[in-house]
Amino acid sequence: MKFCSINTLPLVLALLVQICILSNRNGVMGLQAVETAPDTATGADEAATETDAETATEATPEAASQEEVGSATEEEATPAAEEQQEVAPVQEGPLIDIFGEKLYSFEMLDETTGQINPHYTNEALTGKKVIGLYFSADWCGPCRQFTPELVAFYERMNKKRGKKDQFEIVWVSRCRDGNSYAQYFSHMPWLALPPEEAMGARGQELSDKYKVKGIPHLVLIDDLGNTITIDGRNKIPQDKAGVGFPWRDPVSQLLHTFVPRSLRALIRTQIQALKKAVIQKLKSLVGLGPKAAAA
Repeated sequence: MKFCSINTLPLVLALLVQICILSNRNGVMGLQAVETAPDTATGADEAATETDAETATEATPEAASQEEVGSATEEEATPAAEEQQEVAPVQEGPLIDIFGEKLYSFEMLDETTGQINPHYTNEALTGKKVIGLYFSADWCGPCRQFTPELVAFYERMNKKRGKKDQFEIVWVSRCRDGNSYAQYFSHMPWLALPPEEAMGARGQELSDKYKVKGIPHLVLIDDLGNTITIDGRNKIPQDKAGVGFPWRDPVSQLLHTFVPRSLRALIRTQIQALKKAVIQKLKSLVGLGPKAAAA
């Protein structure tokens, strides 16, 4: 085996020293590279964060503007929806008991087209001192003859000095179908019960209440629902000028002249309450009869 000579030892030592120096330098640079990399990444993250913040700041006014527009649209839409959903007023009183809550009128839009308009009963009859219930039908010959005469009388009474527009008529149809109802209604300047009411239970109840034996039949009532006359059909031909209109009997005329409306309303309410109590009492007695007999 060969060994290095002592003369070559210094060269070997010098070579080892150079290798150590180079190794130390590479280690330091590697450490610096490792330490620098996180700083670079952190800077990139901070730059990205600043960019995102600027973008969000720029987008925020537009988004806020859109939200404000949306809120304003919702606020504007809410009243419109509320207007579309009209709430019907609460109606009560003697005229509601007689006619129900809704009445119709007929309006001609042009020479060949018309439409039926609904009205709340209390609003339609406000200020009317005399109200007629006119029972008639298109298929009835005497009705077709009397209706033009009644139209002329109606217009004449509503033009009288001191009594303008104080007379109203509500037609209680005895027509057999809707088409006949609409065609016949087009010849009348007054109000009418809805066809389903007039040709249904309410129409029959009114016919029984006012003793309608045949048509045409005209009943006159006052604004409290009190009957003035059930013979208007024969009164008009006898008094076409309406001198004695609405043809109250002497006792009713005295009450109407000298008793205030509020007091007449109170009297009527008490009479109706007493009548209702008597009817309920009679029904209870009739109901107890069979039980007592069975016992």
